[in-house]
Amino acid sequence: MKQALIHDWLDKYGGAERVITAISEVMHFDYYYAYVNKMADEDLRRVFANHPVRIEQSVLMTKFRSYFRYLMPLFPVVVNQFNVQTKRNKVDLVISSSWALSKSYRVGNEVHVCYLQARNFKYVWEEADKYFRGPFKLFSFVRPLLQKFDRHGGNNPNYLIANSHFVKKWVQEKYGRESTVIYPPVEVEDFYISEKKEDYFITVGRLEPYKRFDIIVDAFVKNGKKLLVVGDGSVRKELEKRASSNIQFVGYKTKEEIKDLLSKSQGFVFAGVEDFGIAIVEALASGVPVIAFNGGASEELINEENGILYDEQCPDALNRCISEFSKRKYDSHRIRASSMKFSKERFKSEFKAFVDQVCKENSIDAYQVKSEIESAPVALP
Repeated sequence: MKQALIHDWLDKYGGAERVITAISEVMHFDYYYAYVNKMADEDLRRVFANHPVRIEQSVLMTKFRSYFRYLMPLFPVVVNQFNVQTKRNKVDLVISSSWALSKSYRVGNEVHVCYLQARNFKYVWEEADKYFRGPFKLFSFVRPLLQKFDRHGGNNPNYLIANSHFVKKWVQEKYGRESTVIYPPVEVEDFYISEKKEDYFITVGRLEPYKRFDIIVDAFVKNGKKLLVVGDGSVRKELEKRASSNIQFVGYKTKEEIKDLLSKSQGFVFAGVEDFGIAIVEALASGVPVIAFNGGASEELINEENGILYDEQCPDALNRCISEFSKRKYDSHRIRASSMKFSKERFKSEFKAFVDQVCKENSIDAYQVKSEIESAPVALP
């Protein structure tokens, strides 16, 4: 029996890559695919837990390497080309990790299990206006075609796993399919509570348009409270221009540095529509209450116990929430306890149980696993 793992693209070590790290700790694979790999060797070793792997990439995508995102109007061509390219590798079981393309992988009659890392291909759905702007407006005419391509891809895998109930609902609306929710792994045990609190709020993440850091910056310009912005991305310079002196951009930080900064903060602030907020869970694991927009974050937050949600995505609504937040008292240990249901070991156990049942349903006698993990029954859609 042959097994393959396919990931959209390997760029930076983030939440999606932590998922495939956990999957790679459970299962052996004969083939590892990514449409393009531009990840540093150090990060690649982290993804595959120091296990050397050969990543087969799309010949077409790698020609553009650093500029592969500009190929978005041609993504259907990229997928078809890669399916043809890898058809020689006969596989029985495919695990895909998808937020855009990997769910469309199909070369034969293999059983395909897709883990949806987010609402897929958001560039052509609800967040299209953030991407089809400036010179890219010229390509707006391809949006309906890309939506059709994405719907077809969403109906390609035999089984869909959603990373949250928020994404599960979106999958039902866009693809008309059921999916099973398995929350992604968060290394909650690595974080800790600090008794030494400092007078600042914190936000952490990739500084990209869809994360809506602009709302957070504008809110803190108005309220004057100290804010640390951890992370880097395409909108950092734009955000720095609109920020005031109480807002400090500290750039990329190591995990150890982030753990320290999180644990000492007064609260973690988030403004995006999050499919599943790993950074939110990490804050909770640090005993830090969270102020977040009521998107997918509602699955992590028990309002009033470990944080507070606001319903309008704008600076004034965030500031009203911060004012209410300041009146409340939170128990750091109860907050940390609320994060434990998102542990890495829980993910590995649930994922293995799901694949066990898939193999049973499809009369696959055995598949390659790395370790014996005790599994609980999981209902398949």
